Amino acid sequence: MGVLCACAAPAPTARTRAPASLQALHDSVAHVPMLADVALTVPTAGVADVTEAKPPPPPRSPFAFSNIDPADDYVVGPPDDRPTCEDDLNAAKIKHDPATLPVHTPKKSVIVCGAPQVVMYRGGPEKIAYSPAVMITCTMALALARFEILVQEEAVKSFGKRVVKMHHLGTYNCREMAAYPGWVSQHSYANAIDIADFVLADGKTISVEKFFAPKLAVAKTVEGGFLRTLARRAYVEEVFSSVLTPFFDAHHYNHFHLDLARFLSDGTEYSP
Repeated sequence: MGVLCACAAPAPTARTRAPASLQALHDSVAHVPMLADVALTVPTAGVADVTEAKPPPPPRSPFAFSNIDPADDYVVGPPDDRPTCEDDLNAAKIKHDPATLPVHTPKKSVIVCGAPQVVMYRGGPEKIAYSPAVMITCTMALALARFEILVQEEAVKSFGKRVVKMHHLGTYNCREMAAYPGWVSQHSYANAIDIADFVLADGKTISVEKFFAPKLAVAKTVEGGFLRTLARRAYVEEVFSSVLTPFFDAHHYNHFHLDLARFLSDGTEYSP
């Protein structure tokens, strides 16, 4: 396991919920008999509500693994078991071995570490190798396999070549967050991974530290554009709950922090 850098994560962000459907109200107004000799008054408040109503959001992608339930944002502890874990991993063609990471409280500590359901991730269908080996929770394994698809799509688009290896700075490390004392890091549950660079088939390395250039509003290199687009897709497409990049803070100057926390953290957009 590589040395884990200090990877902070923010407090939960506010959630946006879709408005309740007003279809019933719309139907009741639309079908009122409009007789020429009958004066009809329609409540203006109701009409305003109907015109401002938005359609329900589209169903989530089957590859969306982020936690979007606002009710559990402040729950602290390992992620829940995934009852269909083994079947899901096999269906996703993820090579893996069973692993154990007992849930425990270290000596002289008050935080709980470990997770009830972890695996050694040996590789997904996109054939990307990892250095060092990866031990993560079951659902993180599924999310990582989906992330690999985004990686290959953006790599081929940007460089005309596929990624063959990703270097990471660690997954499991029992500790609090570096910048938020009292908050438990998702690394404590092997529910996070820090990706430092991507190696193309021709040997070229796309390093987050070298190419992300967080002080620039617009990427000036193909490599920087690749990294920014990849990180943004990982968050917007709900692959992970948290995607933190060098845009987020100085702790993330050299890597992407990806996790499946119970709250959402978007660290993928430029902020001067």
